[in-house]
Amino acid sequence: MSNVAFDFLTESFLFDEKYIEEGFRRVSDQELFLELQKYRKHIQENYVSIIEETQDENELNVTIESSGKLPDERLLKQLALYIDKVIISDPIFELTSTKSGIHTQMSNLVGIPNNNEVDRIRLAQSAKYMKWTTSLVVTQFIKYLPISLIHEPPKDLPILYSTDNFSSELSEELYNFFYENVKVNNVTRENGIMRYRESDKLSLGTTIAVNFDREHIRKGHIYQFTSNKICNFDEKTGRFKMMTYIPDTISPSVFVNWVNHSINRAAISEFRSTLNEAILAKKIKCMYMAKSQFTADLLSQTIAKKDIKSDLANLSMNFELPVLNDLSLENIIKIRTDSGEAFYNFRTELNSKLLNLSGLTNKDELKREIENVSYELNEIQVSEVNKEYRKIVRSLGVSGIVLTGSLVTSFFTGGLTLIGAAGALAKGGVDYIKYLNDFKENNGYFLWKLSK
Repeated sequence: MSNVAFDFLTESFLFDEKYIEEGFRRVSDQELFLELQKYRKHIQENYVSIIEETQDENELNVTIESSGKLPDERLLKQLALYIDKVIISDPIFELTSTKSGIHTQMSNLVGIPNNNEVDRIRLAQSAKYMKWTTSLVVTQFIKYLPISLIHEPPKDLPILYSTDNFSSELSEELYNFFYENVKVNNVTRENGIMRYRESDKLSLGTTIAVNFDREHIRKGHIYQFTSNKICNFDEKTGRFKMMTYIPDTISPSVFVNWVNHSINRAAISEFRSTLNEAILAKKIKCMYMAKSQFTADLLSQTIAKKDIKSDLANLSMNFELPVLNDLSLENIIKIRTDSGEAFYNFRTELNSKLLNLSGLTNKDELKREIENVSYELNEIQVSEVNKEYRKIVRSLGVSGIVLTGSLVTSFFTGGLTLIGAAGALAKGGVDYIKYLNDFKENNGYFLWKLSK
């Protein structure tokens, strides 16, 4: 099977070991920019093929939340025996996006240097990571997808306005969830870098950071308070020029209102980001892996709770699975490829059961079937996995310390979760709304945690 991204990269100086180790210092800004744009064009022209590479209903495939660091070796070792294919956001493609003039001007306004120069350090780290996973790409365990496309900002900076501080864009339950998790801090600028300390108490100021994820896996949001004034008005034509500036002070009442406004906007942004990735996962026939507890909790939120007893928004199957943490990733992939029938059977059975559940819309029936599937898989497949693990431990002489990974598999039900509120965020997008309205299956996701 082909790998569209690697078809380009293996022939590009972006994968040249010498250039990577030197942080691409030998390459001019223009050459680097042009090569990245060529890569962007290659990915966009072959996007349909890339999607097709990831789709296989006969496999248990997952796409990993794109926020935070790339999956490390430890996580890949844990997933290698229990997941058929892992879909990762293409880190080099993320660097191909360019900023328009208005974005540059706004960055200059808030005092942050901004240009379209490539982050060479990040590029070298991304290229090094992708080269390191080459063998995993060859064995079809890893696929790279340009997930960042769904998060790219519009080329033209939108003018946003709300009569109620954006307090009606999401449900009351969702806003309560975000406010329960929010942390707001003042931001200072030091040598062109924005900094804040979470331990500091919030005080009056014109720059704040809004965060929801206490594990710091998801990025925070920086907001700058600005004011506008008309500096030139032509009575004949009705045309005027408006100046945007940062005031020296802000009143307590205005500050409180602006902070709430910023929290609401950040909540909408986080919601939309998670929603889009969940929809993409469904589109490519994958489960969605949450990296943080915050993301998992957000996915489990319902939009419209009518009866808390019957509204089963988060139905889960829990599996405690052994982890071969003392073996190298290369050896684990070898086990996956050459033996490990029990692990293969687990993946196959779990995927088969998930497919069978996808057509159920009645919550009571779904709950009952999930309980049956969970019992069956734990009694039979997980038991066989444990036997296989013990055989591997004996044959390879690995450490007797047994680590377990907790695979908590959850389901959306009946359109009552994230999917149900998408229409409010897709105003005017008829095709998008139509797609969401057709989105009836039980969309699945999971959170993987390691414990001893």
